[in-house]
Amino acid sequence: MALNRTTAQQETNSNVEYSNLAVGEHEGRLVYVADLGMQAREFKGEEKTPAQQLSLGIEIMGNSVNVDGTMRPRLLWSRPFNVFQTLNERGIEYQLYKAFNTSAQEGTVADWDEVLGTPVNVVVKHRAAGDRTYDDIASLSPIPARFHDSIAASEFTDSSVGDCEDDSNPAQQAMFGLPKFVFDRRIKPGQATVSSKPQAVAAEDDSLEENNTYGYRYV
Repeated sequence: MALNRTTAQQETNSNVEYSNLAVGEHEGRLVYVADLGMQAREFKGEEKTPAQQLSLGIEIMGNSVNVDGTMRPRLLWSRPFNVFQTLNERGIEYQLYKAFNTSAQEGTVADWDEVLGTPVNVVVKHRAAGDRTYDDIASLSPIPARFHDSIAASEFTDSSVGDCEDDSNPAQQAMFGLPKFVFDRRIKPGQATVSSKPQAVAAEDDSLEENNTYGYRYV
C-alpha cells in the first residue's frame, strides 16, 4: 500500500509502502511519547475542561515500512489520551501505563521516561476507511519481565518523551501520520478556546475498550 500523508507540521509527498500487519498479537516496544499539548474537549455536545494529551509510539518488532525507498522500523501510534496530575484507575493513562509498569499505583505520577524501551504485547486490528485498510492498536498488555531479554532490540536510537513546545524533539518529529487537526486545535498559552470544533472525547470513566480504540496510526 502506498499513500501520501499529512504530518503534524506540513503536507508531504513521501511515498510510503507497507503491508498490513496480521490481526492479533505482536511484540512491541515503547519508543516515543508525543506531547499533544492542551486540547479542547467536549462530550455529548457539552464543553469539558481542556486536558493535556499524549500519544504513544510503539515499534512493532520484526516489521518495517518503505519510505521513499528507505526501510524504516514499523511504528504504530496510540489514539491520543488525556493525562492529569496523578494516575486514576478510571483513567486511560493508568490503564496504558500499567502495560509498561505493572506496579503502578493510583495517585502516583506516570514516569514515561522510565518506561521508554519497555517491551509490550500489542494487539493489532484492522480498520477500513474507503479503499484502504489501516492497522490500529486494539490493546496493550504487559510482557512478563522474565521474557524481556528475548524480545528483539529496538531499531530506534532516539527514543524520547516529547514536548509540545519543542518541535525538534525526536518524539515530536516522529508524529508522522497523526492527523494535523490534532495539532491545530491545541490551546496555546493565554488562549481560552480553539477556533476549530474539537472531536468529542469520551468520559474518563468509560471502559478502555469503548474509550480508547486506537484510531491514529503511523501506517
